[in-house]
Amino acid sequence: MNENSQVHRTPRIAGSSVATGFLLGAMVGAGIALLLAPRTGKQTRQRLADTGRRWGGAARHRLDQARDIAHELKDGAKSALEDGREAFEHGPQARERRTVLANQPKE
Repeated sequence: MNENSQVHRTPRIAGSSVATGFLLGAMVGAGIALLLAPRTGKQTRQRLADTGRRWGGAARHRLDQARDIAHELKDGAKSALEDGREAFEHGPQARERRTVLANQPKE
């Protein structure tokens, strides 16, 4: 027998040992999870539902905040674009006039 044939030879049982080990580990893990579960299935489902509702409400709140910020950014960008357009079309005097108007108290 030469050296190359020994390097490529693997036992047939290696594949089944891995599968057996995986299944055994899964069964042991499931058994431990069942033994250590602090609540019944109904309680766990209720807890998951409550958590889902709470997370859903928090997500809606964050989405509303993001929407408000996006609207503010849009309004600011629109105003900056108008300022830029006016300054381009009418020169620096228009920018100064707009600054004066913006700083006047609103009624």
